Amino acid sequence: MTNREQIQHDIVIAFDFAEQIIDNPGLLDKIPEGASVTFLDDDNVKPEKPLNKQPAPKYVKDKRHFEVL
Repeated sequence: MTNREQIQHDIVIAFDFAEQIIDNPGLLDKIPEGASVTFLDDDNVKPEKPLNKQPAPKYVKDKRHFEVL
């Protein structure tokens, strides 16, 4: 995947996540303040655990379902 394709992929996932938050604001309560969010799907697997003591990152499993209208 080229850099441009990766950026486009990340933007699509971010907008899908924002839409989910609008539909279900309670999702934000599960993410601690200051935590980083990494989206996981078939293209992005969970990275190794970092050794620093920053807030633990939260991972969001990407299971998008689209319907053609």
